[in-house]
Amino acid sequence: MKLKLSLRDTAILVAALSAIIMAFYLTQEKANVIDPHKTLPMVVFEDKDKLWQVVTYSGEPVTAFSIEVFPKYEESLKKVYINYRSQFVFHDGTPILLDSEPLFWNRAGEIVDYNYNYINEGLVFFVGNKGMKPRTAMTLKTLKEDLRNNVLKEEDILRNKQISQIAGKGKSR
Repeated sequence: MKLKLSLRDTAILVAALSAIIMAFYLTQEKANVIDPHKTLPMVVFEDKDKLWQVVTYSGEPVTAFSIEVFPKYEESLKKVYINYRSQFVFHDGTPILLDSEPLFWNRAGEIVDYNYNYINEGLVFFVGNKGMKPRTAMTLKTLKEDLRNNVLKEEDILRNKQISQIAGKGKSR
């Protein structure tokens, strides 16, 4: 069976196919747009050697399952830390992995793998001996303490100024 198309019908068919291909191309381009909430790290620190312990807002340490093979086989829950680029690691800097993929903490507060795929917290992290509930708020212990210390330092500076002013007024009498 031969299909005979007029010049007008051929032009319409070519235009329709072009529109379909262009629409497919544009949807692929939109899919490749980078979402900064997924790609930017939660925290970035200049000190590349320091690790920050991850805790819940109530101060409970976040842990992850660890298996040691050498020198003897051992399973345990170890405290979780963040390195300078928001990668989850153990205290010795060993990365925490899920299916051989390192895990990161992104700007949206999500745990993601190297390809920015969302990872359910309960698959990897524990609070106490229970899997972490999704969307559990986490913070960094040392950062929390540093922030609190800075608040105390600001209050102390203000108090010292007030004491100096009071002491200065007392001397001028």
